[in-house]
Amino acid sequence: MNSWFSLVLMCSLVLIESLNGAAGNAIPHNIPHNHLQNLEKAVHTVQEYYDLKNKQWMGRAVFAPYLGKTETCTCEKLMLVAMLNSYVEMFSDMMKRSKEIEASLKGIQANVTHLRESKYSKEQHVLTQLQEIKLKNVNDMTIQGGAMNDFLSVYDMAYRLGHKKQ
Repeated sequence: MNSWFSLVLMCSLVLIESLNGAAGNAIPHNIPHNHLQNLEKAVHTVQEYYDLKNKQWMGRAVFAPYLGKTETCTCEKLMLVAMLNSYVEMFSDMMKRSKEIEASLKGIQANVTHLRESKYSKEQHVLTQLQEIKLKNVNDMTIQGGAMNDFLSVYDMAYRLGHKKQ
């Protein structure tokens, strides 16, 4: 009975992880067959070499959780929100050094902040996610193990979007 319960529990956990998209080992269907076979073989070689197929790494996706959770925004708007953020920081620094024009700088900063918060919220969210991704310690073995588990899913989406006709 105990082994039956363990089997049911394990199957349930695997099902939950795959529904959450955290397992990351979804087989891509949009990559040409030869390329896919070579890619899967290379990924499996790396996973076996670093022993990334054991239970410890199950469900440890690193990058895949970011996929499909952002609304479409343009690259131009992303650059603009990054620039607006830089302006807010710049005005804050200028206020520390120049009390004589503090009121003017506060007014400018308030306008920039209002524009950013009212018209660029989804771009700010994407920018925050990009910063989180950039800050991942890709030299850490735990991050590497989780990232290898979701690599095929991430690559598949990147491949599809990169080959999408515009």
